[in-house]
Amino acid sequence: MDFDKKTILAFVLIGLILILANSGLYQKWVDPKGYEQRQLRKQYIEQQRTSEPQEQDGQVESQLEQLKAAEQTAQEAVAESGDVLLPAAARAEEKIITIDTDLYRATFSSLGASLLQWELKKYHSADEQPVQLFPDGYGTLSVGFTTRSGDSLGTAGLIYETDGDSVRLDGTDSYTLKFDLAVGEGRYIRKHFTFTNGSYEIKMTVALENLEPLIADKRFFIAAPNGLASTERLLKDDMMYAKAAISAGGSVEKGYRANGKVYSESGIIDWVAVRTKYFAFFIIPETQKIDYARIRGEEIALQPVGKERWKKFSLLIGMPYLGERLASTDFKIYLGPLEYDILQKYDENLHDFMDFGWGFIKYFSLPILKTLKWMHNFIPNYGVVLLIFSILIKIILYPLTQKSYQSMQKMQTLQPKLKELQEKYRNDPQKLNQATMAMYKEQRVNPMGGCLPMLIQMPLLFGLFIVFRTTIELRGEGFFWWITDLSAPDTIYTFPGNFSLPLYGNTVNILPLVMGATMFFQQKMTVTDPKQKMMVYFMPIFLTLLFNSFPSGLNLYYALFNVLSILQQKYLTPKKETPAVDVTAGKKRKK
Repeated sequence: MDFDKKTILAFVLIGLILILANSGLYQKWVDPKGYEQRQLRKQYIEQQRTSEPQEQDGQVESQLEQLKAAEQTAQEAVAESGDVLLPAAARAEEKIITIDTDLYRATFSSLGASLLQWELKKYHSADEQPVQLFPDGYGTLSVGFTTRSGDSLGTAGLIYETDGDSVRLDGTDSYTLKFDLAVGEGRYIRKHFTFTNGSYEIKMTVALENLEPLIADKRFFIAAPNGLASTERLLKDDMMYAKAAISAGGSVEKGYRANGKVYSESGIIDWVAVRTKYFAFFIIPETQKIDYARIRGEEIALQPVGKERWKKFSLLIGMPYLGERLASTDFKIYLGPLEYDILQKYDENLHDFMDFGWGFIKYFSLPILKTLKWMHNFIPNYGVVLLIFSILIKIILYPLTQKSYQSMQKMQTLQPKLKELQEKYRNDPQKLNQATMAMYKEQRVNPMGGCLPMLIQMPLLFGLFIVFRTTIELRGEGFFWWITDLSAPDTIYTFPGNFSLPLYGNTVNILPLVMGATMFFQQKMTVTDPKQKMMVYFMPIFLTLLFNSFPSGLNLYYALFNVLSILQQKYLTPKKETPAVDVTAGKKRKK
């Protein structure tokens, strides 16, 4: 092949540029800090290769000093850069690897064998981007231990060797990503991650090879220092459910809050976890139990002005190390949705970390969730599912509500007799009460009959509230038009600035107004006692204010139920023998 002079000259110039760009003089000139750190790293590696054999104790001490020096260099670089990772030049030594599956896209770095990002493909944030559980630098899952001299030694700032590459998994594919860190002659920390397509779980194996002379306390540590990121449009709502948990002996302690305190547990621990409203991060040991766990939660202000705060949880677990030549510990790492059908398959009772309400309410909320999900198998729109569900509940409660309406009608027919008794015994409350109860018994009227359906409905409403408020199945599920998320308020307007009304909030939502209006008309039809006139107005107004911040799915159900109650009373309830008293009228007209 013939080359002209210009082509040859171009190749020569390109070669000179490449040589200059990779020369130590040029790198030291453009980035002195990065150059210095790379030289220290290179020097450390060369020392490992060329050092002469020494006595065992002296060799261990030398290796520890070198490892601590490398870690200190990384920490100083972090402090100078103000970044959570090494500065840009040192970051060039990293290898970034991406694992792409049907459910998530995970990004790992050879720096600390760290998990940098975990992007969930099926779920989206308010900006329509896939949910990111770990923004850059979060969730390192770094390994550390205490040396025999009492120093704490971590590996988050050290480069692991890896020959792994970015991959895309399909079908039932699986892939193992291997990271190895040399900490001395013949001494290694190995971290291997195994991914399987179609699962939110990854397998992590931590192997310590010939580290017995270095590690004190017969224990090594796994750290996850930065918890989970917020994924919801309303930070306050998301962080309301943010907390950490420790499970020991089948019992889950899930009350750890972000109050700045440090909580620790020792003993046989099954797993540790942190959650937000809809997502969770579990660390579950397989080959041996955790013997120490520490949780620290703190609130971090995200705005200079206001009350918006992110709750950050730091997790640290201690694992037994018996000093074998090769000690290997397996973990299951779950990073995904708080979805009951997924978590209940684990033998470790991960579903206990979910919130289905207090006391007996959970016996309503879980069956409601299962019923709605079963109906959703046949009906793709959860709004339509709610419509049919409200009809089914109305049919189930029909006998009770019908008796309730009949009881209220009888109460109205007894109003003249009740007034006579009140006039007769106006100076003797005890006799009035006895005569009134005798009249109710004679007429077979239950004065509390009208309240019975509402009392029976209360656990159901609480259960629905829990389902719509905290279960991920309804997250992002719309109905029609402006109702785009049944798990959130159907907001059409937000007040400017920090303006907010007590109890009502700072947003205008349609369904709470519809719910309040239907409740008003229903009560106007059912309340017959003039003394209860104020309740006709007070309860709808109060519940409208209260329900304004509730999920639109709950307001939709309640409004539909009220409409069905109005139709039932108007068309299915026998007409009253005595005309109803108009409780909304002002004063009685004089004849």
